[in-house]
Amino acid sequence: MQIRFKLILLFFFLIFNKSIYGYEIIRDPIFENYFKDICKELSLNKINTYLVENNYANAFVLNNNIYITTGLLKSIRKEDTLKSIYLHEYGHIIKNHLQARKINIQQTNYKNTYYSLFSLGLAVVTKNANLGLGSSISLNSSLINEISKHSIIFEIEADKFMINQIIKNEINTSELISFLKKSKDQSNNYFRTHPNKEDRVNILKEFKFKENENSIRFEWIKSKYSNNSNIEIFNKFFVNLEKGIFNQNEDLSKIDKLLIQYEAFKKGIEIDNWQINFHKLLEKNDNSFLKIEYINYLLDNNLEHKYNIIDDSKFDKDIMNEYFYYYIYGKYYDKIGKPKLSNFYFCQFYRIIDSKNKADFFCKKYDIKDIPTLDKSYALFK
Repeated sequence: MQIRFKLILLFFFLIFNKSIYGYEIIRDPIFENYFKDICKELSLNKINTYLVENNYANAFVLNNNIYITTGLLKSIRKEDTLKSIYLHEYGHIIKNHLQARKINIQQTNYKNTYYSLFSLGLAVVTKNANLGLGSSISLNSSLINEISKHSIIFEIEADKFMINQIIKNEINTSELISFLKKSKDQSNNYFRTHPNKEDRVNILKEFKFKENENSIRFEWIKSKYSNNSNIEIFNKFFVNLEKGIFNQNEDLSKIDKLLIQYEAFKKGIEIDNWQINFHKLLEKNDNSFLKIEYINYLLDNNLEHKYNIIDDSKFDKDIMNEYFYYYIYGKYYDKIGKPKLSNFYFCQFYRIIDSKNKADFFCKKYDIKDIPTLDKSYALFK
């Protein structure tokens, strides 16, 4: 069996083309929560998974997070294929491969150490010109190239974990085989420059589990980012949404209405009863970025009777790890008339993103002695 794994070698080895200009991270709470549920389904520990805007079919590990490209979503039709690729990347994390290679993605720029390379983006998302939160980042190309240089032994270990999980969960590999056969396609980086394609295909053919039906959420996400879902009404919905067309009473069958409304909200469309339904969505999806979006929504709509939620969430560990944490609480304290705390939080935020002029402006407008002890204890800059 060990010989077979040696034949696989770099079966899921990631090679990034140096000509790629950037990898923009899309913060999509629905996508991120989907992988959280995949971990539950496969009895795995939770690992943060993010979507990357890039046409190449790729997946990779960075700072113990897994990243999936939109190109990969476009290239596959079966959920089992995505699960297999995810399991390989998961294997790299649990085997501590990045730590073993001592790859430290945060060694050159302090502002990246706390926020996983997310940068500021603000976009108008409602007709009332309320500001919503977005993301626009560029992952360092040389860093990605370095991360792609996994050793053969690491790839074997990750493959072994993936194969064991395929067997345990009876994951179908038919599309993986087809995907592998397309390895000469320049858009399919995930399988390029690998030895002996036929041997790898033969190994996969040994696992003849029945085809599993794609989940509704998989089809929803695929439709959103590739518009080639097997459920045509999903494709039509997202095409219309791009045109600003949305029917409040539209029935998309099996998909949760809250998810439908959320997509319309993100496009700047006013939604009936959204204040209530947004909170209901949070009860089903506890994604930290979604919580930040919700807090921002409360502030922009002056929903003061809900401000207790903002206070209660202030030292939530997951929210504190979000890029916009300091920004959103600077905004909150400005709203409720606490300028010292507002300046303190804005100071933290603008120093993190290295915006010197704005940082200087806010940092000079408070005395650290006037800041509560607990707030000071979480400050990145004293």
